[in-house]
Amino acid sequence: MKTSLSILLGATLLLGGCGTDASLKNVAVEDGEWKTLKTVSGREIIAELKQTVEETPKRDERATIETPPEFEEPTKETVEDLNVKAIEGPAVFQAVEKVYGEGGFHHEGVIFFELQTKGAAQSGVWIGLKEPDERVQQLLELLQPEVDAGEILAESIYFFRSPHTEKELYDLQEEVAEALKGMQSEGGSFGVYVDIITGDIEITHDFLMPEQQEELRKLFTDYTINFEQDGRMVPEPGESRIIPPEQTYTDTPVEEGGFILSAGEGTIFVAGGTKSAVYYKFPEADKLKVGQRVNVERSGPIAESYPGQGTAKFVEVLPDYKPANAKLSESQAVAKALEVAGERLSNGYVVIEEVSFDENEKKWVFKLLPDDGEGTLEVADQ
Repeated sequence: MKTSLSILLGATLLLGGCGTDASLKNVAVEDGEWKTLKTVSGREIIAELKQTVEETPKRDERATIETPPEFEEPTKETVEDLNVKAIEGPAVFQAVEKVYGEGGFHHEGVIFFELQTKGAAQSGVWIGLKEPDERVQQLLELLQPEVDAGEILAESIYFFRSPHTEKELYDLQEEVAEALKGMQSEGGSFGVYVDIITGDIEITHDFLMPEQQEELRKLFTDYTINFEQDGRMVPEPGESRIIPPEQTYTDTPVEEGGFILSAGEGTIFVAGGTKSAVYYKFPEADKLKVGQRVNVERSGPIAESYPGQGTAKFVEVLPDYKPANAKLSESQAVAKALEVAGERLSNGYVVIEEVSFDENEKKWVFKLLPDDGEGTLEVADQ
């Protein structure tokens, strides 16, 4: 099982310095307390940059004019989103790092983008401070000269009062993850993260029962929790994880699924056909046979290795292809092919891409991957 604990800021932190203007003062500060200037998108704005120039030639030089080719529908909103992320975003992250130090802002507030393509009224980068202090003024003094020089737009940068910090959200994620571990069923998996914008807790799972979900809501009453089921629920105790085929044999070639190349000791290795090579933990591995064509429903993520590694929630055994005039079925022929191949490939195993039956010569023909010089393998139908 692998949990997902991620709060994305949406931009790379860039290092560097900016000019300052010591005369810049924010009129919302009274006796050291930052007042609310206005409310935007339900958030209390505590400071603003001033758009002092109408022309912004330096920004225009850096701006994206057309939507990159990876975007299917070029729109004005998409272009504006890209420009804010590429221009105002780096400027803000650079200033924040200079004022708060590397990683220091983590304990002070949150930074995120809101994009028109995601439903925002205007593309912008938001700087949220839980307890704003004189350092907000320092940020203003770093960024305002860039506005004055026509390098960035003031209207795309927001300073607001945040109810939480990044550190608090990370801590909340860890706390929720620990609660989920205590409820986790055998073979079940979950992912959890806290939305940096809303503060909502997002949970994906394949084992939580309604009463467990309600228990989590009671544990974290100050937060909204959204649950999303990932595939089918894990089996109940005593329920088999193997889904047998509706018919044992078929005389029509089966195209989908991968082949079981090894099975036993709680692990199956599935590869070839339409599936990637993956070792799966599977408690009923000894009930499966080498050569069977199967579909696997995973539980949780697949490790990015080759072959991959994961956990199988269910294994669906597909009908065994057996031509009318063949003595062997496909699964039997695959098992023989694996015996014939032995250790002749450098990686120690074969991956079968395609299987066909030559009725005239009474043999099974296998197209193999990877190709170590012998891309095919033949097995007599006997």
